[in-house]
Amino acid sequence: MVTELGRRSFITGASALAVAPMAFGAAPSKRIVTLEWTSTEIALSLGKSPVGCAEPSGYRTWVNVANDKIDHVTDVGRRQQPSLEAIRNLQPDLILASRFRHASLAAALGEIAPTHLLDDQAGDGDMLAAVYQSVGQAGTALSLESEAKALLAQFDSNIDLLKTKSVGQISGRKLLVAQPLPGVPRLRVFAPNSAISMLLSRVGFSTALDMDPQPFGFTTFDLEGLAALDSETSLFLLSEQLPSELSDAALWPVLPLVAQGHVHLASTPHWPFGSTASLKRLVEDIVRTFA
Repeated sequence: MVTELGRRSFITGASALAVAPMAFGAAPSKRIVTLEWTSTEIALSLGKSPVGCAEPSGYRTWVNVANDKIDHVTDVGRRQQPSLEAIRNLQPDLILASRFRHASLAAALGEIAPTHLLDDQAGDGDMLAAVYQSVGQAGTALSLESEAKALLAQFDSNIDLLKTKSVGQISGRKLLVAQPLPGVPRLRVFAPNSAISMLLSRVGFSTALDMDPQPFGFTTFDLEGLAALDSETSLFLLSEQLPSELSDAALWPVLPLVAQGHVHLASTPHWPFGSTASLKRLVEDIVRTFA
């Protein structure tokens, strides 16, 4: 059985500050399998540890949310192509999957256990709305609707607090967030419709680029593209060190934002495509850099 959950908004008002994962009351006992890092993060943030998940080693490195809760999890294969046999052997009561990645596997997964396809990619381009929606959908699937609403309310509170604490220090600063691409002097640049860019706008940063919404919330820039940015723009690289592909490029040192010392590095690995906990940590790192 495959359950398709309707689109809904769980955007709620701010409440008491908290961090994920949350300590909720006892949830219904279910053996769950998660097939995308986002669904794994949401389940753990709601207090549910999966018995199996896709690519747990990558999750521990990049997402790094409640890693201790998946110490004994079973690896069920790649996110794009999970092992149906491995999932079946776990005898799950419920499978949390991604509509984007796993729609073609929905029938086969539904023969193993009730399968919920989370809308973790925005059909209308609003990537932040997809974050709220997927948490709400997972809460419904896990019979944790109230807990999902509380998680999102606390997320809103965390973001509002960051805005309050940094007011006057980052307001209006033009910021571009990007990931270096391995082996080439190019960057994955996050567009204004990405979840991280929308959250940064909420805390007070200004958008550095006038760009149309991009599929998945990002596009690719070469160094010539960065040359069009003025010297007042800051670049936050999702990397703990400057890649040699950038630093060794002849154009790099003469870019206006580089010459002005406006390139900043992350303090820790980040997963900008995640849910509330990983996005909160990334926003905190960026605000701490500039505030």
